[in-house]
Amino acid sequence: MEPPVLSSVDEVVELYRELSRHPGLKAACLGPDVTTQYGGKYCSLYTEWSQRDLARAENIKFCRQYLIFHDGASVVYSGPAGTCSEIKNELLSRESPSGALKAVLRKVPSKEKEEKQFLEVWDQNCKVKSIDLTALDKHGTVYDDDHFGCLAWSHSETHLLYVAEKKRPKAESFFQSKAPELSASSEDTGRPEKADVPLKGEQFVYHEDWGEALSKRSVPVLCVMDVEASSVSVLEGIPEHLCPGQAFWSPDDTGVVFVGWWPEPFRLGLQHCTNRRSALFYVDLTSGACEQISEDNMAVWSPRLSPDRCRIVYLENNAFGPHQQCSRLRMYDWYTKQTSTVLEAVPRQTRGAFPGIYCGALPGLCWAADSRRLVLDTAQRSQQDMFVVDTVTGTTTSLTADAPQGSWSVLTIDRDILVARFSTPSCPHTLKVAVLPSAGLEAQVQWVCLQDAPPVPGISWGVRTLRPPPEQENPQYGGLDFDAILLRPSKGPTAQKHPLVVMPHGGPHSVFTAGWMLYPAALCRVGFAVLLVNYRGSLGFGQDSVASLPGNVGTQDVRDVQLCVERVLQEESLDVGRVALVGGSHGGFLACHLLGQFPDTYHACVVRNPVVNIASMVAATDIPDWCLTETGLPYAPGTLPDPAQWTEMLHKSPMRYIDQVRAPVLLMLGEDDRRVPPPAGAGVLPCPQGPWGAHAAALVPGKQPRAGRRRGRSRRLHEHGAVAGQAPALLTAPCPCCPPNKRCSSAPRHEPISPGDIAGVLTLLLAEWFQWDPERSEPIEFCRQYLIVHDGAPVPDGDGAAYAPGTLPDPAQGTEMLHESPMRYIDQAAQGSCRAGAGCSRTPWQHASPPSGRRPWPSAAEQGPMASGIDRGAEAAGGPTACHRELSRFPAVTRAALGAAAGAQTFLLYTECSRPDLPRRRLLRFSRHYSLRHTGSGGLAVSRAALSTEIHNQLLSQDSPTGQHRAVLTRCPWQGHELLEVWGSGGRSHSVDLTALGKHGEVYTEGPFACLAWSHSETRLLYVAEKSRPKPRPPCPWDVPGAGRLAEEDEDEEGEQFVYHEDWGEVLSTRSVPVLCTLDLEGSSLSVLEDVPEHLSPGQALWSPDDRGVVFVGWWHEPFRLGLSACSNRRSGIFHLDLASGCCELLSAEHGAACSPRLSPDGRRLLYLEGSLGGPHRQCLRLRMLTWQTRQTVTVLDVVQEPTEAFAGIYTEVLPPRCWAADSRRAVLGTPQRSRTDLLLVDTDAATVTNLTAGSPEGCWELLTLQWDLLVATCSAPHRPPSLVVAVLPPAGRELPLCWVPVEDTPTVPGVTWKTLTVQPPCNGQSSAAHGTQAFEALLLSPPESTAPHPLVVCPHGGPHAIFDARWRPSMAALCQLGFAVLLVNYRGSLGFGQASISSLLSRVGEQDVADTQLAVEQALRSEPLDPHRLALLAGSHGAFIALHLLAREPERYRACALRSPVSNLPALLGTSDIPDWRYASLGLPYSFERVPRAEEVATMLLRSPIAHAARVRTPLLLCVGARDRRVSPTQALELYRVLRARGVPARLLWYPEGGHALAGVETEADVFGNCARWLLRHLGQPRRDGTGQYSP
Repeated sequence: MEPPVLSSVDEVVELYRELSRHPGLKAACLGPDVTTQYGGKYCSLYTEWSQRDLARAENIKFCRQYLIFHDGASVVYSGPAGTCSEIKNELLSRESPSGALKAVLRKVPSKEKEEKQFLEVWDQNCKVKSIDLTALDKHGTVYDDDHFGCLAWSHSETHLLYVAEKKRPKAESFFQSKAPELSASSEDTGRPEKADVPLKGEQFVYHEDWGEALSKRSVPVLCVMDVEASSVSVLEGIPEHLCPGQAFWSPDDTGVVFVGWWPEPFRLGLQHCTNRRSALFYVDLTSGACEQISEDNMAVWSPRLSPDRCRIVYLENNAFGPHQQCSRLRMYDWYTKQTSTVLEAVPRQTRGAFPGIYCGALPGLCWAADSRRLVLDTAQRSQQDMFVVDTVTGTTTSLTADAPQGSWSVLTIDRDILVARFSTPSCPHTLKVAVLPSAGLEAQVQWVCLQDAPPVPGISWGVRTLRPPPEQENPQYGGLDFDAILLRPSKGPTAQKHPLVVMPHGGPHSVFTAGWMLYPAALCRVGFAVLLVNYRGSLGFGQDSVASLPGNVGTQDVRDVQLCVERVLQEESLDVGRVALVGGSHGGFLACHLLGQFPDTYHACVVRNPVVNIASMVAATDIPDWCLTETGLPYAPGTLPDPAQWTEMLHKSPMRYIDQVRAPVLLMLGEDDRRVPPPAGAGVLPCPQGPWGAHAAALVPGKQPRAGRRRGRSRRLHEHGAVAGQAPALLTAPCPCCPPNKRCSSAPRHEPISPGDIAGVLTLLLAEWFQWDPERSEPIEFCRQYLIVHDGAPVPDGDGAAYAPGTLPDPAQGTEMLHESPMRYIDQAAQGSCRAGAGCSRTPWQHASPPSGRRPWPSAAEQGPMASGIDRGAEAAGGPTACHRELSRFPAVTRAALGAAAGAQTFLLYTECSRPDLPRRRLLRFSRHYSLRHTGSGGLAVSRAALSTEIHNQLLSQDSPTGQHRAVLTRCPWQGHELLEVWGSGGRSHSVDLTALGKHGEVYTEGPFACLAWSHSETRLLYVAEKSRPKPRPPCPWDVPGAGRLAEEDEDEEGEQFVYHEDWGEVLSTRSVPVLCTLDLEGSSLSVLEDVPEHLSPGQALWSPDDRGVVFVGWWHEPFRLGLSACSNRRSGIFHLDLASGCCELLSAEHGAACSPRLSPDGRRLLYLEGSLGGPHRQCLRLRMLTWQTRQTVTVLDVVQEPTEAFAGIYTEVLPPRCWAADSRRAVLGTPQRSRTDLLLVDTDAATVTNLTAGSPEGCWELLTLQWDLLVATCSAPHRPPSLVVAVLPPAGRELPLCWVPVEDTPTVPGVTWKTLTVQPPCNGQSSAAHGTQAFEALLLSPPESTAPHPLVVCPHGGPHAIFDARWRPSMAALCQLGFAVLLVNYRGSLGFGQASISSLLSRVGEQDVADTQLAVEQALRSEPLDPHRLALLAGSHGAFIALHLLAREPERYRACALRSPVSNLPALLGTSDIPDWRYASLGLPYSFERVPRAEEVATMLLRSPIAHAARVRTPLLLCVGARDRRVSPTQALELYRVLRARGVPARLLWYPEGGHALAGVETEADVFGNCARWLLRHLGQPRRDGTGQYSP
């Protein structure tokens, strides 16, 4: 018969609420003795408690006071004095020695983001001092933790001592702009000038911290507050190589005693680690001398000064080794300067004897009044007891031997009055007091209960002792036993068999003591028996027990737990069919081991932050020493990963047994866990066998859109009389018609039309319109531009009305008037004003010029307001900042759209551009408009149609097929809502608040899923958005019992707000479950398509030819998602969803990677790209075509193994949005062809390829759009920013030569030349195939020859399957202008050289790519005027992987290196990267989702990793990493940084909190370049100016 177990959520909630009401006793303080008129004595006892406040979702603190009457030998009477009161915002408090004053450190919320800290002094009646420490700005945040923190009164009670974070100098970007000083100078006002000048480029420098729970602790300093003078000073005499803490005043108040931790060569986690190298120091405040008063190379903490101020006791451990162990009690005599050992570590604990010291700290006040004895508490096997220690004789006496069994803790002792806390597994905290008897009589102590807590009913418990069988004995430490605490429900018939929950503790060197624990008690009350196992290695059993576990984790501890479980199941009446595991950290490690090694025993498991792979933790945890120590391996700060060691760590990890797990597992992970980072726990998710990962919860806080202020425009609304539903009102008039008192926004431009085209003059009309926005409840403004051709005379319109000058009809068209045609109105839905001179400005591009000549490079003055705005006095001209600023002002065209007008002879071209806006630290987006006119014989005339207009808040835009409408997705800046708007010739016709509708989550605006597609009938819109999730609810309605019950249909979502949701990795971390959405413009309805199969994630959608269905790309996301960015090898297919029947049809191959579908203009053909599954992430793709009616698919272009001069294959990830020619037979696309990117014309019938741009001086061509056989493209080269060009596509068979007409023609940049180097690898017999010796290429960018020989910066690309094509790269051009030559290496394995080249790198990463890069360097040095003694490396990701290998292979060759997001440790990426499959593919190993890393594979990966060879690195290294990098964890760089620093190699780490893998973003990119350029200049030589005015190193 199974016993009843609570299954109702309401019952469990009520039970937890009931048990969480029991408060925990945290601290106590005794006041001074008061003598009554009758001669009796009493004192006050101040206590602090904590309690869970479930309604407020926080732990609250409250205080309660008591009175204790005593006669010096015993407690006569005691009782409470008053009620409890909450303690608010109090961080630290300390009473003065006399008890007359109290110091309080308090945090106070402020209007600013950061809280302020105040240091207050109180007397018995009022607050006498209050110092705003934040406003003083002498230091950073005051430490209130238990490791460094302190608040100590001087003995004279005139000074306070505390620890705070050292004040850091202000730092700012290299490109920080400063507002002009308009106020009076400091001399005029009498105010002193600020002395602290911000450090340029230092704001992202990495500052180490002390790890878990101490992430905001880096460089502590000792601070002194003079209470009388109300002043604060920072002590300066502390050596820089020490981090001080736990400080107090010396006996005579002339100095300070403190614990100093060594932070060099780098900081390790300090939380729960009492093995960190530290010592006791004394700093003399008079002379500033600092003296070490404890032994070196030890770990000391918790110093306590005796009442007579003669002795200091402290705890001591060996440095390194187990993080917690049996400690020594040491004593320092202040006057004799002698140190003695009071208590040694205890090897074996014997019953009834002193077990040794295992406490985390001594009580704050631990000395008896005689200054000879002290009191402490420590674990004694499975309970915690109190002992008195005679420091002279070294004897110990238990103060709780005759007391009830449980957990005893010392809170304080003052004047021999002892205050203690007591609890048991069934009894919450109680407050006990006693008077310490005189020496020798301590065992007779009499405890008095001051605050009792009744036992919790229904719980019985006991302690069991177990001895492992002979075959499980530790050969070095035999004879050890261990304990377990068993809690059982005590209610109900004894014949009932309860289910068992097994809980091994974490640590592993920790212990479960028989004290109050909420979770075990709650589980027991629910109906479970709970087994708390203190396996061998736990504290309280002697140092031998602790030492027995390192080297035996995963075996000894696992067997102990299993032995205990089997023994309990045999001896107790428990249900063997219902056994579960619960564990955290190392307890989770054991739980995962038990699931895999004994799958038949356990039926469910809950683990919190579990350790599943020790090897992968080394690079990510704040305690890398733990990984080696517990594996039984030696640790040193400069230790390099060793394959044999990693093999051993993997053998001891639960991951080894993951394929044997069958029990359901609930994972709970902390997003900010520094000890066991989330990937270390989530590493168990990728196993599809069994229920692993069925429920995985992660603490991932949500981020809501920031809401701005709403700005009322009611006055303007009244003036213009606009109401909802009215047509837009015109706000401005064209210049020729405007009365003098009216506003004018026209910008007329008169240009003669080229011969053979329309005769007349072009005038640009810019008009502002006003329209009421019911969605935003306010008026909006938008602008429209018009082109008017006129000869100055009025003409009649279609109705006979007179027109003002500027609207003449086209003479070539006779009666057809130009203003009656659409003229491509080019609506710009910009929120806010777009008046000329306010919101509109010119870009660095000039007006279109004829192709006969190019303009000189425009100066800054010619660029207009969009080109600059930075304070140019920030740096001398020619420096890194100035070069980057100058070269980054050239915009890039990101989108283009064409519209036909005037009888298909005139076209309107709309473009969207972007460029970095350094003053605003964001990307500036703006639109440009042009008029294209056919001139006959395939020629085109180009003219500017409008000024540039900035684009505000626009996320997506798409023109309808006819060009009559434009759909725009915008974000409302003050609400954060997403609005989908439709604009036409009459203004905005539709506006839908998608966020308010709540049908889905955020719309996908970029990446592989995003789309915004018009139906052919132009009545519906199709887009992709995140699937709507139920609104997060708390796991239980804690606030009011019975309140907030969920509706029946929502009950499944209760407690789901922390459930882990997979995403698509790097760049796509907010993308999880995409859905297809349609907006019906006629019916104004929004719907989410429900018939997409659940195992697919849809994207890249478009309407079928008949508008009856949707074509989309579907990615398989089972069993779990892998990173999708830059990965064209993920399983996906082209699908057709019939909207009427709901039938979903697969159109492409089932086991392929298909993407980028493009429908031909006649709707008969569907073109798409297809790659192979697995293997390289980027590869040569096939071009496939589907005939819509017959559903037959053919391969137009197949994979190219070996490139030819005519065609090297297709490598692009996406086809142009409009790539079809008007004949629906030919298509144009851009793809790498060796080290170029060319435009290829593909005849889909003949399967032929024509290179449209071969031989052009520009090395990179990109197609923006192809409409009506008009090609719009951009072209660039390493020395030339992008130019916008157009051409007419000739009929089939006559495509060449193609006549390109410049629209925006940018000139070349002075001081930069480039060439392509062809490198032929030697035939050394090591290649496995003929393609192993295939030639590769490198691009060499050089400064002017007058500055030769040039230092060389070598740049291998990342990927590794990527390409450095000959495009414009501002950062590389800037390096050239600084005087560096730059070598961009396309080693074998790069794109554009055939699939055989890509395949040749597999299994040879770290070898072939490294050798190729070095070979390219040697060839460049031989053939070019380069300085062989000044070489540097600059690379990112896999390119940084190559660079690190080169540093180890050629330690004397390279003088500097700057890396971004480097790959340094391949096996460590298995558990942290979003693309774990690449780790296998790179070594030529097959990958499967259920694959578990084998030891030999991990060893091979490590041998190929640069970290294994870091001992040979000598080159100064700059590392730049993004904290949010999902592809290459930033811990890769952190591990390398620590190793190099430990070995004395100059290293610098820049940490970008919001940065991803690419370190993208205007501010981030600028800062990375500035720091990298300065690093190269620093180590290769400072720049000098030559005769040409050019800088050169």
